[in-house]
Parts: sequence; C-alpha cells; structure tokens
Amino acid sequence: MGLLGKTASAGQAMGGVSSRRAVLKAMAAGGMLAFGGGALASCSRGGGGSGAGEAVDVTLTTFDGWPFGRMPTAAEQKANPSTKAYAQVLKQWLDKNPGVTIKNSALNVWDQETLTTAITGGTAPSAYPGDVIGGWNRANVRSAMLQGLTADVTEYLEVNNVADKLESYVSPIWEKWGIDGKFYAAPWLYNVGTGIHYRRDLINELGLKEPTPDWTWDDVRVLAKGLTKGKRKGFMMQGQALNGSLNADGMDFHAKVPAPDTGWNWRWDYSAQADLWVPLIERLRAIIFEDQSALADISMPDGDVQAAFARGDACMHSNSVVFYTATPGGDNPTPSDLADKLGKPIEDVAGWMTQPVGLDGRATGTQGQVDLVGFSPDLEDDALDKAISLLLHVQGPGWIAQRKAVYESTKDARRVYDWQNFMPTYKGLLDEVPSSPDEAWGTKFMDEVRRAAQIPIAPNEAFYFPPEPNAAPTETAREDMTSRWTSERGTLDIRADLKKLDTTRNQQAQSFTSGVADEEFIKAASGYFEAHASYWQENAPDYYENVFKDWYEGTVLPALKG
Repeated sequence: MGLLGKTASAGQAMGGVSSRRAVLKAMAAGGMLAFGGGALASCSRGGGGSGAGEAVDVTLTTFDGWPFGRMPTAAEQKANPSTKAYAQVLKQWLDKNPGVTIKNSALNVWDQETLTTAITGGTAPSAYPGDVIGGWNRANVRSAMLQGLTADVTEYLEVNNVADKLESYVSPIWEKWGIDGKFYAAPWLYNVGTGIHYRRDLINELGLKEPTPDWTWDDVRVLAKGLTKGKRKGFMMQGQALNGSLNADGMDFHAKVPAPDTGWNWRWDYSAQADLWVPLIERLRAIIFEDQSALADISMPDGDVQAAFARGDACMHSNSVVFYTATPGGDNPTPSDLADKLGKPIEDVAGWMTQPVGLDGRATGTQGQVDLVGFSPDLEDDALDKAISLLLHVQGPGWIAQRKAVYESTKDARRVYDWQNFMPTYKGLLDEVPSSPDEAWGTKFMDEVRRAAQIPIAPNEAFYFPPEPNAAPTETAREDMTSRWTSERGTLDIRADLKKLDTTRNQQAQSFTSGVADEEFIKAASGYFEAHASYWQENAPDYYENVFKDWYEGTVLPALKG
C-alpha cells in the first residue's frame, strides 16, 4: 500500500499542514522525497522585490560557480580570459546591487539525495540545478516542485519578462513547465536532445550512405555493418541506443495501458502487439550477434561511449547533441580531439543526425529539452529577487562578454560555442558575439541542429498527469529483459519473454497504490492520449493509421470508459 490511498489526491491529504519545513522533513523520513511525490506548494512571494541600486543585506550561495559564482581572485582572472570577463560582468551587477555577497557552497548539488536532504534541512545553496531534485525525470521534478523543493518564482519571471525573451525553439518546451500557471524554476540551457554521432570520413572513404533525416534503424544496421572492421565496431550501444531501436516504433509507449480499475492505475501489455515488437527485437539481436557490428552494454556510461568514439574504437553512438561540441583538449577525449589528431576540420571527420524514425514514420527519438535552475524555498523575497536578477545578467550581458573574451584570447570558435553555448536560451545573443556556431562546428552539423530544434514536441506523460505522491514500481524488470535480449546468444523465445514481462510488471504493480484519485487519473489520461492522437495524425499519419488508431480506439478508450 502506498503512502496515500486513491480516494484522495495528494493536495487534499496534506491540506491541513501548516509548517512546510516540518512536512518536508517528515516526507523525507518516510521516503517520499525519493519518489518525487507530494503536492505541497512552496510559500507565495511578491514580485519584483528590491529595486536595482537599493542597498540590501543579501548573501547568495552556489556550488562550484553554478549557475553563477563568487568574484574570482586576481590569480584566477589572470589565468583565464573568460574568468576575467565574468569578474567584470559580476562587478557591473554588484555595483548596481549594493549589499549583495556571493559565496561558494561546499554542497554537491549534482547528487539528488544530498541536495534534497539539504533543502529539507534548510542548508541548500541559493540556486541549484532544478532537474536534480527529481533525478532528471520530468514527472519526478514536477512532483518535487510541488513538494516545495524549489521556490515559486512566477512573479519574478513575469517582472523580468522572461517568457518573451526566450528563443522560439525554447518557448514551447519552457511553457510546459508551468504548473497551474506557476513556475518553480528558471530556464537555463537548451539543447535539441539525442541523436546519432557518426564518422563521416569513414563513411565517405568506404562509399557508404551517410545518414539522412528519414533514416530508419534498418539503415543503421546496414551502416553499422559496413563500418565494422577488425576491432573497430560500427556502433557502440548503451541503454538509450538499445531501447531507442525498439521505441522508435513505440514499444514501451504501447505496452503501458491505463487501468483505473487497478490500484496503480496502469497495467503492462507487451504481448498484445507482439507481432510488431518481435521483429524489432530480432533486428537488434541480429546487429549484435549476427552482424557483430555493435558493442552492446545497457549499463555502459555515456562518457565511456563518447570516449570510444573519440578514440576511433566505434564509428557511431547515440548520445546528446552536446557531446559533439565538447571543447577539445580537456580531460575526456572529444570529436574535436579526433579531428585535430587527423589534421582535418571536425565537419570532415564527424557528423550528427537525429534519431532514426520508425517504420511507419513515427519520430520522437530526438526531442528538445530545457535544463532548469531551481532556487531555495528558504530565500527571502529580497534574496530571491537578487538571485534571479543575477542569473539573467549572467545569461545575457555576461554570456556575451565571456564569449567575446574567449574568442579574443583563442581565436578558436569551437571554444566560444562549446557544449552549452551553441544554441543560446535567449534571443539576440549570437548577434553580439564574434564568429559563429557554423564556423565552430560546420554548417552541416548546425543545419541538422537547427532542423532538430523545429521538431514538434510530442505529448509527455509528465505534463498531463497530477504529480504522483506515492512510490512507483521500478523499471528493473524492463531493463533486465533488454539485458537478456542484448547479451544472451542463441535462440530466445521472444514472445514468451514479452508475456513474462507483462506478468512480472503487473504482479509488481499489485503491490503499489496510486495517490491520484480515479476521476483525476481518467481526466488526465483522456487528455494525454487525445493529445497523442492529434499529434500523430498531424506528424506521422501512416503510424496513426497503421498502428496507433486501432490500439487507441480498441484498447485505451475502452479502458478509460470502464
């Protein structure tokens, strides 16, 4: 049984609690924070706070200079032009905001347990990566927001007109982070999501077909086989690549069926559409065992995959677009390091393409995302006002000044437009900086990135359902099955595997109870799947007619109607 029953929503269950700090501590003690649950709103705040130039006694703390840091020392400024530029930008802001002190925090904000414990205990830094409070899971981040793990910054964003200043590719993603008209974070970085990194030079050398926006996983198989030679593998496949080859056609999406008559509200049914999934799993196994063109490991870290690509051990890998633009010469090998070693421009050595599409044109493997900045719920109005003001200063004038300084000192566009700077969050910044992302990474790459930024965002479950306050079933059974399919040789009864996966996941779900009332769930699920129907009709009509429609009308709608 979960912490809350299905007869009351999380908000109703906690409505009588007066002390937010006491409730957060109780939730942490009960394990609730670990699951991103709860619906306790943070304290309301006034907009605007103190005006620039008005002296206030405010101390802001951040970890390791993220997303802004203390004043650098003279030695630090001398050693790095970008750091010197930041110091000048920070001084400009401090001169206009007397009384503000910025200090380093020793707390590691990149560790979820450490950060959430600090927040509940009142010792968190002033600002921190908002995605960490939910373990980078959107649904859990939203739940954590409503628990009060970040401050409500709605009025401060409105006062600073943030929404109107965002780039057009950022706005539709950022808008989804609103919860009943309120925002519990500020936007930080944007990127277009994951895609396939590939060796363009080897493809051309071997006379193979370079990836195109409409390529499929069948095309990937052909290319991986053609690129494999000796110890060099065509594809380095970790978890996201292994499951991505199955979910291009929606395997996990279709297997999760609404079931409001059960305690958990969901059931799993992989075997009902086994005729669709078995060939996909067999294709993945053929790449690994028959072609022997991929090194597959579901638990392989992204960094290891990237390093193998940069060393030349593998010719393709599935990863975030930002790995392509990693700065050369650092601790970890990058595509730029490989290009420099070969004495060629990076565009001649490497390429990046959006994720392959499904056989019926289904394409949601590459989806844009906006990373978040959260703010301590313990900040007083003046401190919160200053923290957001400084963040926007660093993201605007500060961004421009630092990029200019990097270019003037290195004349290397790759260092100017590195992983977090080639697709700015705010409008007009690129116009103020020397060179361009195209000069840094090549027009072919940037054209694909700009195209990817225009891909419509598919409905995401996290933005349609009320935050789940109770513990959820794990994904262990699903991950174990992928591990079996991609590591065990010989003949497997995949249909039996799918039935076993159904049984295991549904038996596990019987031990859990949702904290979302049935009527709330049905309303949310109806809107979610209706949004999918509209999305696929418009963006993948063949998939809608051949796969989605019958499943939606024959399985989903009857389940929601009882």
